[in-house]
Amino acid sequence: MELIRKLYKTYAPTGREWPMIQFVLDYLSTHVPETDVNIDSGGNLYIRRSRNSKVEKDKRLAGYPTLCCHLDQAQKTHSEDFEVREEDGIITGFSPSRNASEGLGADDKNGIWVCLKALEQCEHLKVFMSVGEEKGCWGSNRADLAFFKDSLYILEPDCKGGEEIRTLLRGIPVASKEFEEALEREKFGYVITEGKTTDILPLTLSGVGVSCANIPCGYHNPHKDEEYCNVAELQKCLDFVLHTVQTLRAKFPHEYKTETQKWAENNPLTF
Repeated sequence: MELIRKLYKTYAPTGREWPMIQFVLDYLSTHVPETDVNIDSGGNLYIRRSRNSKVEKDKRLAGYPTLCCHLDQAQKTHSEDFEVREEDGIITGFSPSRNASEGLGADDKNGIWVCLKALEQCEHLKVFMSVGEEKGCWGSNRADLAFFKDSLYILEPDCKGGEEIRTLLRGIPVASKEFEEALEREKFGYVITEGKTTDILPLTLSGVGVSCANIPCGYHNPHKDEEYCNVAELQKCLDFVLHTVQTLRAKFPHEYKTETQKWAENNPLTF
């Protein structure tokens, strides 16, 4: 778990994500140098790993399974002597000088870990890493949607616990029923439930055009000093993501429109 420990020690609150951005760039340069990485003016990262020769031979790989996570954390306290402690498969943060627990930022450093490990193991994958998720999904609201034009679907490891896949966010469906049925969730002990705002919600509302799902990645008590990570749940998330991107190679379109949008399309006015 060396990588996850390094991620926890990298402090990147909203608006000051640059240490995490640099960490990700350095890690990819060393461990997955064949990736193409772009960064927009806001700090969002757009990452692609492609086996182009294989794509030409296999039309099933014409699109990309796509992952999404965010680079910022909510915690405002991160002492210079911050320590990562693990006992019986549970990881916590602690400051000896304060003699107090401090949040890991596992929301969403666990998601970053999953994305980086998936890039190492999958030769055909896209990853979007956003800034400002904890302050209104600032980055994903301004994402370059052209990056997702050849996405098959989007998986976002940014959900607490280890049981609930979320495809309905604040009452808005972010996935098709066909996509929900295609996910082999029972094999991993997952159920589909409703959740709150994450990056895939603004992407859906902006018209990304494919089904999305938020996957639980083992963090608990997010945003708090008492935050902790269940290592087994984190590993299960990676296993599920790898299984899905390696076996689910069809495109799952999804478009959400409000009743007002539908009405306006059917009742155009000219000025």
